Amino acid sequence: MVVYLNNANACLDYAVGAGGADEFDDAKYVVKQICPDWKDAPNDDISVKIIVGGITNRLYRLMWGEKSVLVRLYGDHTEEFIDRSIENMLFALLSERGFAPTYYGRFKNGRIEGWLDARPLEPEEMGQTNPINYVHMIGRELGIMHIMDIPEDRTPVLWTKIERFEKLAMEIELEDPIKNAALEELDLADRHQKLEWLKSVLPSNQNHNGKDLLDDLDTDEITKQAVAFASDIVFSHNDLLSGNILHNPDWDRVQIIDYEYGGYNFRGFDFANHFFENCGFELDLALYPSIEKQFAFFKAYMSTAAPKMLAQLEANRESKAFFHALYDVVNRYALASHLFWGYWALVQAAHSTIDFDFLEYAGKRFTAFDVQRDYFLGSS
Repeated sequence: MVVYLNNANACLDYAVGAGGADEFDDAKYVVKQICPDWKDAPNDDISVKIIVGGITNRLYRLMWGEKSVLVRLYGDHTEEFIDRSIENMLFALLSERGFAPTYYGRFKNGRIEGWLDARPLEPEEMGQTNPINYVHMIGRELGIMHIMDIPEDRTPVLWTKIERFEKLAMEIELEDPIKNAALEELDLADRHQKLEWLKSVLPSNQNHNGKDLLDDLDTDEITKQAVAFASDIVFSHNDLLSGNILHNPDWDRVQIIDYEYGGYNFRGFDFANHFFENCGFELDLALYPSIEKQFAFFKAYMSTAAPKMLAQLEANRESKAFFHALYDVVNRYALASHLFWGYWALVQAAHSTIDFDFLEYAGKRFTAFDVQRDYFLGSS
């Protein structure tokens, strides 16, 4: 008997919705095949609910009596920029360690996960400190994730993923002539030059992942310490938006979910990417976390990821200076986030069947790059 639970190597040879089959019936079938507790469930007793909000995958909640599971169907063509084998390995491992929801198993075009009785946060809630201190909860939980030892390639994924998305974006042609004209107006050739420039000012293989930048710094030790901290390579989520953070009023923590973009990366990128996700899909820059909110996040994060370092900084009354320096360097990584998701959105515009204006979103991310470049890096 095949054991699927927390076993990413096992895969049910079945594709939900293949050949025009009813996705609801197929979802019931794979759950009964993969989850032992469901094998005798009558189809008519299983209800299916579509979960809205995701812009990469299609999500269904299946319910039978008191039991619930989540069925995730991978978005069309997402295998072009998401390595599903690595994603499932990470998910199964995090499930086994108790950090992730239960990994029940996978089938050809999706996966079954444990259902959590919780709701995703709204973008504006991620910066909330009262009455529920989500800033504190998120910082602590991300700190726990970042110190995990994951048996995976520790090369930062940032630039390889951006370059992969850029290559795919350069190859697309949209059927709608109006959208194709809008795509041309984004001037991807100019955007490429900005990408190359960004590699020179952020850690990349051009500067030995930031080591050369650190050596060239003519500044105080606290600033150097903050720059080194931001460029540390840690196991990162890389997509910590509000929809990937769940909370239940009875919990004293949040649950981070969805690890399809997970991998080792620069700590500063995971911070800045999360900060910008406070702005939501509408990219409301007024929601970008203030310096005070970021300081609170840094402190909460370090309480789990680097408690000894935090205690030493506080004992020496250097934590505020450290947070100021960390703020200055971390927010530069927001520029990398804009290119990452801007190129990603262009690829989605060509392939996704989800009702979302990916082309408009790409344009907004590229515009935000230019705005925040001037703000965080001046005219450099």
